[in-house]
Amino acid sequence: MQYINSELKLMQKIKVSIFNWLIIGLIILISGAFYLKAESTTKLSKTEILGKEYYIYDTKKGESVYGIAKKYGWDPEELMRLNPDASGIMPKGVRLYYPTGLISKVTEIPKPVEIDPSTLEPVKHKVKKGETIYSISRQYGAPLEIIYKYNPGTQKGVKVGEIIEIPQNGTGQYYFYKIKHGDTLSSISQKFNTSVEDILQNNAGLTVSNIKEGEVIRIRINSNVGKVKTEMVAEDRISQISGYKVSKKETWSEISEKTGVDEEILKEANSSDNTPEENSIVNVPIVETIEVERTIGYTPQEEISDEEVQEIYDSIKGVAADSIEFTGVRIALILDEPSSKKDIDFTRGFLVGLSDFENSNFTIDMKVIDGRVSSNNLVNELDDYEPNLIISTADKAFPLFLADYGNTNQVQIVNVFDLKNDLYEDNSSIIQILPPSSFFNDRIATKLYRENMRRDLMTVGEKDENDGISAELFKLYDGNGEVLSLEDFGNYEPDIMKSAIIYSYATKKEEVSDFLKNVENLAENYPGFDFRIIGRSSWISMIDEFGDQFKQYNVYVPSRVWLDEDSKAWNSFIEKYDELFSADPIRSIPNFAASGYDIANYFIPIVAENHGDFNKIPFSSNNKALQNEITLSRVNNWGGFINEIGYIISFLPNGKIEKTTVK
Repeated sequence: MQYINSELKLMQKIKVSIFNWLIIGLIILISGAFYLKAESTTKLSKTEILGKEYYIYDTKKGESVYGIAKKYGWDPEELMRLNPDASGIMPKGVRLYYPTGLISKVTEIPKPVEIDPSTLEPVKHKVKKGETIYSISRQYGAPLEIIYKYNPGTQKGVKVGEIIEIPQNGTGQYYFYKIKHGDTLSSISQKFNTSVEDILQNNAGLTVSNIKEGEVIRIRINSNVGKVKTEMVAEDRISQISGYKVSKKETWSEISEKTGVDEEILKEANSSDNTPEENSIVNVPIVETIEVERTIGYTPQEEISDEEVQEIYDSIKGVAADSIEFTGVRIALILDEPSSKKDIDFTRGFLVGLSDFENSNFTIDMKVIDGRVSSNNLVNELDDYEPNLIISTADKAFPLFLADYGNTNQVQIVNVFDLKNDLYEDNSSIIQILPPSSFFNDRIATKLYRENMRRDLMTVGEKDENDGISAELFKLYDGNGEVLSLEDFGNYEPDIMKSAIIYSYATKKEEVSDFLKNVENLAENYPGFDFRIIGRSSWISMIDEFGDQFKQYNVYVPSRVWLDEDSKAWNSFIEKYDELFSADPIRSIPNFAASGYDIANYFIPIVAENHGDFNKIPFSSNNKALQNEITLSRVNNWGGFINEIGYIISFLPNGKIEKTTVK
């Protein structure tokens, strides 16, 4: 029993002893952990070699590479790679190098430009002929209520020459900037953290030669932010570095010869062109080229030359330089309804136009595409074909995806028939052949007013609120004018000492017939009354029924198209048409075959001569036009083109019909 008690006491003592030793061991381990923590590198010297920073460490006697690596928390393999001569136990004074992790020569990814909305200047837009408050709103992407708020009275319309202020709050997709004296594309791109390329892409009307003070352009502010890419690039890397002790009067050239390292690299690695001092230690790097994956940010462009801007412009437009042979005209003809009379006759007329270029010095390829296929299939066909001109025969609801395709791929799209399309206002790819209503109405009304301003204005029939020409005429006459119903007009007693222009709202044949009967009565009852009749555009389609009466009363009819069926050009066209298709063109207004011919004859030479660059103006009217004379103008620097030409057709008492071109 005594023995057992003694044994228990002994065990208790042993347990205490073990516990104490565990405590002591833990303290030792903790102390060791603190001891093994990497020492600070703040006291080490540093040097920059070829754009990278390195620590410099001079060894003490008996130190090893692994010991030094552990001491500072360095990767021993990287230390060995950079210092291949260092191994085992080293003597005092061996110079070692290790990267600090800092790269001194880097391209920073641009940071966003901070824009204070209160500093953004409002756009001051001078209203041009044909523009409306709605078209201005669409051009700048500005809500109508904002324009109304800052421009009281514009709810009632705008006048040519009026200045409209459009505020900018910096939250829209684009900022509209008026070019100032001394501005260049480079300086603008730096100011707004964008690129010359981006500015040119978003302002298709800009060229090297028209960056002028006062021009308004649109800019995507901070478009460089996040513009990065990852790619494999060749990079010069320092594979190893050694310290070299300079002998008396030793030169860089001699050191280069001894070490096998290029003299210029030695000078750059030591940041000195001067002869090194005796006994100094210089850096001797060995450089190797390796492939590395690198994320690259967009580098802000310094001032670049006009030649460099032209290269960027040509690249964006896909324009071949003059020294490069032009590959030819590639046309994608997208038919809205391929089996319709409109599309069949337009295509045939276009083919007659192609026959005029049989002996040209450029090639012409054409692909006919069914516009009824899905948007994906149509886009795939366009991608495979790569046209430099697209022609669409859509006559309503012009395809938005097609407009987007043209804008994205810098390909012009000719909209032949859709009159209500307004995509040209902010889409640079769209070419509007039939003059838009606002432009057409304004120009026709102005022409009529200038020729008849001494006459009184009178309108007859049920007022059409959508009739733009009469609305513009009333503006020009300051709202003055008689408004008569058809019945009142039949009983009208004019002042024969005055003269008038009589504008008819009639659109249906029955209405036109009734109106002309009243005109006949007016002429018979008041032979001394000087009046001039202005008909609606739709009257052009009624020539067969009312042509003789039009001529008898010298009727003026505004029209976007005019085909002289008695002309030599039309008769020659019919002969070619019959020769190719053994048929006559169908009669229509506009004449579809004539439209096809005119489009071919105007656009094929432009694409060929200008290599697809539609900014090489002026564009003259096509002399061979049967029906559609074309003179294009861009509505703004970021919008598309419109054809400004319309006509006033005069039916003369002598039996002739005259066409007055209105631009």
